[in-house]
Amino acid sequence: MIIEQYGIKLIRVTLEDIELIRYWRNHPSIRRTMHYRKYISKSMQIRWFESINNPLNYYFIIEYNNKKIGVINCKKININEGYGEGGIFIWEKDIENEYIPVFASLCLLNTVFYVFKIFNKSFVQVLNTNTKAISFNKQLGYILVPGQEKNRNPYYVLTREDYLMKSKKFNHIAKKLSNSKDIKISGGISSNNLIQLNNLFLEGNKEFIYSFES
Repeated sequence: MIIEQYGIKLIRVTLEDIELIRYWRNHPSIRRTMHYRKYISKSMQIRWFESINNPLNYYFIIEYNNKKIGVINCKKININEGYGEGGIFIWEKDIENEYIPVFASLCLLNTVFYVFKIFNKSFVQVLNTNTKAISFNKQLGYILVPGQEKNRNPYYVLTREDYLMKSKKFNHIAKKLSNSKDIKISGGISSNNLIQLNNLFLEGNKEFIYSFES
């Protein structure tokens, strides 16, 4: 599955991607921002992939200008309660402080809240020392979950209603800078997709365009 918006491609992770992800996940610049900081071996990475290669977890390589620059995810999906948990890391330092990570986040959240329409909430965990990530997530509408104040790696929650309101200015800027707006999703029916997602591919003949107006 590939999701495209604002010049960003989110390409679902396959077995061929996991060594690239492992290399960067073990890199000191990435590892120090993570709650889990131990070295990840090849066998550990394979076990990780086997645990997330299913309908309840969606990990994507972020691609920009035909270059793989990071990973973004929506994981631990609970269909009955309508929520999932998000996360992102970027390894290309020359763009880390620019708008591309923002575009990638918008691309996935727009898809989750506007297209799939099965999510009421999104959760993220952010180290309490990562002030930059905390600030960005708050601007998108995430708020600290009550009772998490003293945790080193607390949860933040974003409701669909808050995102639809708070994201308007970001989407407006993204549309102007990228000269694009619509969400394109391509792929096919898979046992690793939710039924709701497979139904979209049935309707869209393996590719569909969502006319996006935030």
